[in-house]
Amino acid sequence: MDLSAQQEVTAAIVNYGNSKDTAALVSRLKDQVSDTIIIDNSNDIDQDQPEFQSTRVITPAHNIGFGAAINLAAKSLKTRWLLILNPDVRLQRNCLKHLLDASKQLHAPLCGPRFYWDDACTLQLPPALGHPLWLLSDRHIPNQGLSENPDLSQLAQARHVRFWKEKVPFSEPVLSGACLLADNHWFMQQNMPIFDEDFFLYYEDTDLCGRLMRKGVIPVCVAQAKAVHYWNQSAEPPESKAALMSQSEKIFLRKYYPGGPPPLPQSESLTDLLDLGKLNIAPVLSLPEEACYIDIGVQEDFIVFARATPKADSFSFSNTI
Repeated sequence: MDLSAQQEVTAAIVNYGNSKDTAALVSRLKDQVSDTIIIDNSNDIDQDQPEFQSTRVITPAHNIGFGAAINLAAKSLKTRWLLILNPDVRLQRNCLKHLLDASKQLHAPLCGPRFYWDDACTLQLPPALGHPLWLLSDRHIPNQGLSENPDLSQLAQARHVRFWKEKVPFSEPVLSGACLLADNHWFMQQNMPIFDEDFFLYYEDTDLCGRLMRKGVIPVCVAQAKAVHYWNQSAEPPESKAALMSQSEKIFLRKYYPGGPPPLPQSESLTDLLDLGKLNIAPVLSLPEEACYIDIGVQEDFIVFARATPKADSFSFSNTI
């Protein structure tokens, strides 16, 4: 139990078609935060359920999007800090305490954890892509071991290594909106909404970090804070996630790169990939004797999506993964 956070932090969860995940998250937060607000964008929360009886549920007349939902919750806060959460996120031990400590000690208005893909915390998720903000910060890309003209996959792997080697809170150009701790008092003093509501879904977190950096404020990733982010648990909206992402990307690029974005490096298309989606049984991989790691990607050009460092001579994928 985190007694300090109980008095200082309100959790805000945006629900859209995944009330079971929302209920599970609420039950795990009840001893950690002062209050929990659910913004029910799909109107499928039954407030008579025991899990929701101690929460505040806001049900807009229609789906107002992720950013607008969080801004709505922020207007009714009684605490200084707002913990922004997706329903499919699970905080690990002392995650919130580490985020709150970092925000206080570093005077950081925005902090986030590092994410794992699985409950066992064996598969590390990479830093948020934030295309193309991270390309503008050379210090976030270690140059050792990279060829003169690295491709996109090599750069992604270099960022992953740098991201996961940190031991203390560190600056990071983009944080994932799946779990953020925002100092709402700071945002109010700046007369700055947490999210730009022009972004209905996707890129609102990238834009938030971009707006902070324009003010000379760098988002902070807290190395000690761990959270699990499950894969693709939210319901498909009528517009489709792909269409909403494309729409938000266009808004983002017009806002930050009116003359056109910097070109991304080329990425190599690989042919010797194991497609997990075509398997009926989770595979077991035999590993070499020397130290190695396992990368999982979700695109053919193999941008790292998750990485594991096995501690045995074989690695088993769980059936849930």
